[in-house]
Amino acid sequence: MSHVDGVSRESEIADEAGIDSQAVSNTLDQLAALGAIRFSASLATDSPRPPRAASGTASATRIGPIIEDSSASEPHHPAAALYDAAELDEVVEIESERKRVILDTFYRLDLLTHYQLLRVETSADKRAIKNAYYQVVNVFHPDRYFGKSLGSFKHKLERVFARLTEAHDALTRAAPRAEYDAYLASLNQTRALDQPEAAVREQVLAIQSQIEAEALAAAAAARAAAPPTTSPAAGSSPRHLSPSPPASSPTPSRPAQQPVDAEARRRALARKLGGRNLSGPMPAVSAPASARADTQERAADDLKRHYEQRVTQARVERAERYLVNARAALASKDPISATNALRIAQSLVPNDPEIGARLEQAQNEAEALLSNHYLAQAQYEEREGRLLEASRSYAKATRGSPNARTFERAAYCGLMAGSDLRSAGDFARRAVALSPDDVQTRVTLARIYVAAGMKQSALAEFERAATLAPKDDTIRDWIRRLKRGEA
Repeated sequence: MSHVDGVSRESEIADEAGIDSQAVSNTLDQLAALGAIRFSASLATDSPRPPRAASGTASATRIGPIIEDSSASEPHHPAAALYDAAELDEVVEIESERKRVILDTFYRLDLLTHYQLLRVETSADKRAIKNAYYQVVNVFHPDRYFGKSLGSFKHKLERVFARLTEAHDALTRAAPRAEYDAYLASLNQTRALDQPEAAVREQVLAIQSQIEAEALAAAAAARAAAPPTTSPAAGSSPRHLSPSPPASSPTPSRPAQQPVDAEARRRALARKLGGRNLSGPMPAVSAPASARADTQERAADDLKRHYEQRVTQARVERAERYLVNARAALASKDPISATNALRIAQSLVPNDPEIGARLEQAQNEAEALLSNHYLAQAQYEEREGRLLEASRSYAKATRGSPNARTFERAAYCGLMAGSDLRSAGDFARRAVALSPDDVQTRVTLARIYVAAGMKQSALAEFERAATLAPKDDTIRDWIRRLKRGEA
């Protein structure tokens, strides 16, 4: 039924649904007999068709040549969706292909490792890394474009060149490279738990599509086993299908009255005809149109109900499979796999409290297990000056290690990165609540208040910090500036 859109032909529905054409034909005849759909001859075979969305359903029933689209042969770069293609049209003294390379690299900088940026294997030695650096930097070194009009590309070239130099310096020295490799290993440990919600949604949508396709196929097979109630007139190919008008709103009709006997019907009719006397047998009375409409409506409702029951049951059964997988993962001390399996199960059966409770338990275990990895990532990112990433990693570390130090670093890095001050303030307040006598947590909270324009709250926090560290010149300077209105 999801393919009955008013423009699709019978063969196209079979093609899109991936169901045998004869089974589709029989099913459509049944649906038409029940009033759920109707056939239309308003579209000629060679008439223009509205554009159809592309379908990923493979089928061997397509008829006609398959012509390759020239646009399909163009490589799709991962960064293409990260920037506006209009940036390629900026008038600068850089050739078009090089502009594309610069944009693709610039907008993926946060996604690329040092190895990927330099286009070398993780096992590459120092010589190979240096050679790769000099080859790649030849495109991005700002001096290469000296005297040229670069527009917004000037900043992009400088940013990419800085990252290339950072990658080169980190990978050509033993200690920084070992530290960076440990950081990448930690990322690999946490990446499974950090699976984006969009990826989970995509997986769930794929499961739901499969469930719906299986339910439609089962309904079609059941209908195909029964002989059709009505058959379309011969020579009416191809058939165009569209949903019938809703049966729930037929043309109002008077309720049919059933007289007690034939004599009573004669008297009633005579009164309507002005008192004339009627004799003889009454003609046969056909079934009211409203009764036929009610029958069709009930049949359509039954079809819909059976389909929904199949889909609901399949969702529950599929969720049960993921619950089994989650239990096995927890038994083998793998809370990360258990968490992701339970996320999918909860998306399939969102109102099940047992699944929700199990998900919360598994997620807590996974976060506690990975807390040290998040903390190591955060510390590395903070040392490298990547404060926004550090604030996020510290925030994740607090879930498994909710201590004052971790909350304070999440707040501080968020403040210095210029991220959400509300979140930074929440972390700082939690740090103060856990360690009210810690000077650094008080100072961080006070500085967040300054950034938010809450000068009185900031002054109060600095004064509390001054009582804990009366000889701290930095704190006294903040207090003087706030009282003079200079901060």
